[in-house]
Amino acid sequence: MTRLLNGIGCVLILGGIVMGFIFGFKDDPGIHWLKAFSWWFGGTVSGVLFFAFSLMLEYLEQNNEFLRELLDRTQEQAQPPPSLGNSKASLKSLRGYKMKSRD
Repeated sequence: MTRLLNGIGCVLILGGIVMGFIFGFKDDPGIHWLKAFSWWFGGTVSGVLFFAFSLMLEYLEQNNEFLRELLDRTQEQAQPPPSLGNSKASLKSLRGYKMKSRD
């Protein structure tokens, strides 16, 4: 998918340059700089956007691969927690205990 987005970006940049020359330097008398620059700028900006989307997608795929590997490693090492035994403590020995006051 990233190669496709990079290819579309290249096509848009090259297409913008070619269309800028076609519409800017037609057979009409004079050069239409506004048309040429608008095609060049539009093609370059749209191509760079596709390159940026491709780079973001590449980073996303790389992060997904790393996370899946970490998940596989942690599942292999996972062991059940050790038993803590009976967690209910007997409080009979504390019956009748009074706190001393500080006088």
